[in-house]
Amino acid sequence: MQTNNTALFFLEDDCIRAFGQETGCTLLQQAEELYQDLCQHGNDRGNHVIEEHLQSRLFPLMSYYKALLKHGIQEDQALLLVRETAHKAAIDKKAEMQKLGSLPFAYLIFRMGVKRHMKNHFPPEGWQTEWVRCDCQEIHFNLHRCLYWDVTKQFGCPELCCVFCESDDISFSGLAPKISFLRNGTLGSGADCCDFHFIKAQ
Repeated sequence: MQTNNTALFFLEDDCIRAFGQETGCTLLQQAEELYQDLCQHGNDRGNHVIEEHLQSRLFPLMSYYKALLKHGIQEDQALLLVRETAHKAAIDKKAEMQKLGSLPFAYLIFRMGVKRHMKNHFPPEGWQTEWVRCDCQEIHFNLHRCLYWDVTKQFGCPELCCVFCESDDISFSGLAPKISFLRNGTLGSGADCCDFHFIKAQ
């Protein structure tokens, strides 16, 4: 797995720092093999955007998690290690959100582009999006189906989905204080949908 070509470019350093050179390299090799297997059996639904999500975000993290479990790491500890790695990528995304959040009329800019962004980056082949409101005070949409939830279930690790959900929380916190991000539940935590609320500061 060429980690420098994925969203988790620091995976190699994290793994070796946590387990040492020898064990870390063994885990990385196992993760590479698992990654190739996941890519072989994954379904991109004929959509290049879905393919990008699978190969650059979902499968690198999933292969690392599965390698940890295969090595005998307990599930809660494996989730903790994967969470630490994923959160670093989310912090990078938060920095991008902070740039947007610092602009004059940040909410207006965000609102004008959000539907196009969702259509282009979270297509119906992977997500079922219900738009509830998108007005001058709040953007609210519900996801009734999510690629990340579907794929983590498909490959036997639904508990991993929460890590991706947490990354949303971290990333979108960068929009504050001009835009507040709120969510009451996620598919991964057992809710009927993932509800996304972006609220303009008063």
